[in-house]
Amino acid sequence: MLHTRLFPRHRLALACLLSSASTFSFAQSQCEVSELQLSPDLAHAVSLADNSCYSSWFAASKSSLTNIYSENSLNQISNLLDLEIARYRGESEQARKLENLGEFVRAAYYVRYNAREEDFSEALSERFAHSTNAFLANPNSLNQGREQVGALKSLTLMVDNVKQLSLTMDAQLTALSYFNRETTRDTQWVDGLNNLFRAMAGHAARDDFYDYLANNTQHIDTLATFARDNRWALDTDASFLVYNAVRETGRLLASPDKTTKDKALQVMQDVMVQNPLGSEHDKLWLAAVEMLGYFAPEGLNGLDLEQAKRDVAQRILPNRYECPGPAILRSQDLTELQAAKACDVLAAKEADFHQVANTGQQPVADDNNHNLEIAVFGSKGSYVNYSSFLFGNTTDNGGQYLEGNPADLDNVARFVAYRYDNGDELSILNFEHEYTHYLDARFNLHGSFNDNLAHGYVVWWLEGFAEYMHYKQGYDAAIRLIDSGKMRLSDVLATTYSHDSNRIYRWGYLATRFMLEEHPNEVESLLALSRSGQFAEWAKQVKMLGQQYDGEFERWLDTVTSEDKPEPGEPTDPTEPSDQIKTLIANQSLVLSGEAYSEQLFYVDVPENTTHFEVSIEGKPQGDADLYMSYNRAAHYYDFEFSQYGNGSNELVTFEPEATGYIKPGRYYMSVTGRTGFSGVTLLASLETEQPVPPSSEQDDLTPVVLESGKAHLFTVHQQRYAAVYVPEGVREVRVWLTDQNSD
Repeated sequence: MLHTRLFPRHRLALACLLSSASTFSFAQSQCEVSELQLSPDLAHAVSLADNSCYSSWFAASKSSLTNIYSENSLNQISNLLDLEIARYRGESEQARKLENLGEFVRAAYYVRYNAREEDFSEALSERFAHSTNAFLANPNSLNQGREQVGALKSLTLMVDNVKQLSLTMDAQLTALSYFNRETTRDTQWVDGLNNLFRAMAGHAARDDFYDYLANNTQHIDTLATFARDNRWALDTDASFLVYNAVRETGRLLASPDKTTKDKALQVMQDVMVQNPLGSEHDKLWLAAVEMLGYFAPEGLNGLDLEQAKRDVAQRILPNRYECPGPAILRSQDLTELQAAKACDVLAAKEADFHQVANTGQQPVADDNNHNLEIAVFGSKGSYVNYSSFLFGNTTDNGGQYLEGNPADLDNVARFVAYRYDNGDELSILNFEHEYTHYLDARFNLHGSFNDNLAHGYVVWWLEGFAEYMHYKQGYDAAIRLIDSGKMRLSDVLATTYSHDSNRIYRWGYLATRFMLEEHPNEVESLLALSRSGQFAEWAKQVKMLGQQYDGEFERWLDTVTSEDKPEPGEPTDPTEPSDQIKTLIANQSLVLSGEAYSEQLFYVDVPENTTHFEVSIEGKPQGDADLYMSYNRAAHYYDFEFSQYGNGSNELVTFEPEATGYIKPGRYYMSVTGRTGFSGVTLLASLETEQPVPPSSEQDDLTPVVLESGKAHLFTVHQQRYAAVYVPEGVREVRVWLTDQNSD
């Protein structure tokens, strides 16, 4: 395989420098959806696209399914994709074309799925799966390098979009054999291999996948051997690959095939024996136990799970500190002084909350959450490794409030969090935000979290109010969004957890702030409804308020400025840059020019759930510009935290995901300085994010429920449930009706 230079790992981020006398302009792209719709050669235009257009592809409207995303158009893409794969020699320009074509296919399937339209034909999906196989058979497919890895990631992730893992699993398992101590240093390359496990999770409960595995159970042996032989990687940033190999093998316990299930069960039990609780690699024990608990609790062989949880909690969260108020802190590494400081922060926030929400300190009816347990892990790694096992929460987030059932006298309200730094400061991510969730639920929202969501039109308040209580008037990241384009109030108020982070948190903040500052009486009326559990009426009133105040909200946005600076410290809460530091919009390139010794400064905000982040400068042979970077503070050529400067103006800094596969969130600064005069240098911050997962108060029972023909069955679904039905031989048609009792 070919290998390019691997950049040293660095968890801190970047800042750029260029002089005020320099000039810049936006690079022009010809690959937006509207431009592609006019292209005489769609496939060719897609292959030459800039990655800044990807976001428009995934955000295309339903109407695109009749033109650029039609089956005929996708056949054109398939033809060119196969041609480019056949002549792929590992060159960067070739790899970029492959990534473009792969991302376009993924976007087409994504748009069709969200539009709830009929699937593309099976034949087309199979063609794309064969394209992935052809790519992986190419001797250059696993080359390392920015563009080469981009092609690998796109064409393997595409498998989950087209749902054809049964055709590509052999090839993707073969690719796993190239995972070693050298290749593991490039975590983006490793993430390309990890797409096998993303696809396995995405194929859960698919009959074609289970049928394939029933005839190929040797794959389970391959996965078990991979996890066992690569435990050394659990001490690296690529640990997620080994961890996911165990988890996805465990998910096969849901297979209806007895041989598959028995083999997966044996692997899980072997993992538990090889990695006992308290051992160096007990993360794998936790993964196996979690899968067994979901899919085959009988395989735990009498293990006392509750005692195991108590043992883990005592070891990982040994410190306990009771605050004067409702909070009880359990932490991995907080000192007594830090715990006392945390209590002071919570007390101040609670006093402010009662004043803003005008609660009279009266809890809602039937709320018995008199106390709140706050579990603070010492790092994101510990949070990911242990919190799901201990508390049942998801971990692809910055912390989570778990309300439970507040009417239950034995309920334990809890929020789980982690520290992003282990110095003298508290450094607890989203500390005040999550505490506000507890207060809001106890004093403003009757019922459980699921009751609150039942009729919609409430997410803007849940997350926007928590952000408002944290930042007040100083949420500059939200205020800066206004310049990127205004949202209508009625749209913000209709936000759900399926929308992006900016809409959920930042626009939710702006809507909440607008209502609190401009229409406090309306807020009082809404809270009167929520405190009595009238969420259907809440939704009705919120719809009316959105339509009523759309125009006023638009005008109000023009008046909003940052009045108070956010508190320093948290990576999502950076200090405000000076006027000389300009915003760099992610995935939009800038073309820069400057004199010798000039400097220009930029910053870019990296949100939660970011899976990929890198910054590059590319320039002509003439001239020499250098890139310098820092995290959460301005960078200069004389004061920076990371750089790959050298001769010429072509430099790339790739930021490594943490153990979970996510980039550390926060503000990253960039400085581009002229070692000599330069022109035509392109600066680009490439960023990819995943959709946030809403808070969850309860876990679904993932055990498949067998339905009886002609008999209705009532399910409570938080995220996903499984059902099955026996179909006698000779039956030609099966119909299943699904009715949402919470719908209007």
